Amino acid sequence: MLRHNSPQTLRPGPPRRQRPAGIKLRRSLLTLSTAGLLALLPTAAHAGLARIMSVNGSVQLRREAWSEFRQASPGTALYGPDLLEPVRGSRILVICPSGSRWIVPAGTISAVNNGCPGTPRALKPQFGIGDLRGGSDPAIPYVIAPRLDTVLSPMPTLRWNPVAGAETYRVSLQTRRGALWEIETEQTAIPYPQNQPPLNPGTLYTLVVETESGASSTDDPPELRFNLLTGDRAEAAQADIAAVEAMDLPDMVATLVLVEDVYPRYELTETAIEALEGLVAAGCDTAKVRRLLGDLYLKSGLRLLAEQNYETALALALATDNLEEQVMAQYGLGTLYARVEEPGQATQYLEAAQAGALALGDDTLAAAIAAELP
Repeated sequence: MLRHNSPQTLRPGPPRRQRPAGIKLRRSLLTLSTAGLLALLPTAAHAGLARIMSVNGSVQLRREAWSEFRQASPGTALYGPDLLEPVRGSRILVICPSGSRWIVPAGTISAVNNGCPGTPRALKPQFGIGDLRGGSDPAIPYVIAPRLDTVLSPMPTLRWNPVAGAETYRVSLQTRRGALWEIETEQTAIPYPQNQPPLNPGTLYTLVVETESGASSTDDPPELRFNLLTGDRAEAAQADIAAVEAMDLPDMVATLVLVEDVYPRYELTETAIEALEGLVAAGCDTAKVRRLLGDLYLKSGLRLLAEQNYETALALALATDNLEEQVMAQYGLGTLYARVEEPGQATQYLEAAQAGALALGDDTLAAAIAAELP
């Protein structure tokens, strides 16, 4: 049974305060059609938005729709009309979509477009989610990755839900013609077996996991298929990833650029999840990272993992008075509950998110949230 937390009390006052194998590092404006949940940003050489790279001192941010300035931190995505106000004596470094750096003048207010010309405006969030019939029964070793993804590596990491009491798992990779290989393991995340042939272009694959008691990932309702990104799109993805790596950014900032600006273009959901989970494992457990994980797991149709990460994001946002991420976590939870037909939970979270958006002064976001109310 899922645990339902009540929406947290709104606090509208001013705020206080391993990279994946094979690559160095692999918001979503939440462009979510009814089939999926992650935003595509305007295509650029490598990054769609400006982003705060480092903060030595303190900086306040006011988005175009907000009524007041609020504290900002490294990794924060910036839109063209956003205003930044570093405290006098602070040194704030911003990475522009072009890859150039901008030192924001301290003690004054500057528009992002002044230092990073051509940075796009924010887009209106549009929510939709994956098939949430799956990823909701902890007694099933349901597949976490690769699930419904495009993968960049021909030998991707394989991951599934750990089932209480299970000691071994039988793991097989299958196509419509049958099983290609099968192994047994005690682990719930393994590298692709080195002694097995890598993925081929143009083939749809399914990962199947079974416990010794007979519980199987095939008991999870959605039919899962993934394939290998190839050809011109694979070359373009590798080029975009390499361009971000060449920018020599801090790990967290580079990961957020990839997750929000690059991976969505190529439907590399698994790669994005792996990168964000790597940040959490390395101790970078922030409201934004957890909320993005909630978005990605929701897109993948993994209800429990989406719910858990949104709840963690909400707790972290409240602890740091990050009203923007508080609103987005509540919005995600409300959308999730609306789609699984739990109108009471959906209404509570969406109303809390709407109140938070109004406290920010963002009437457009508040209207979008209101449209989701059951």
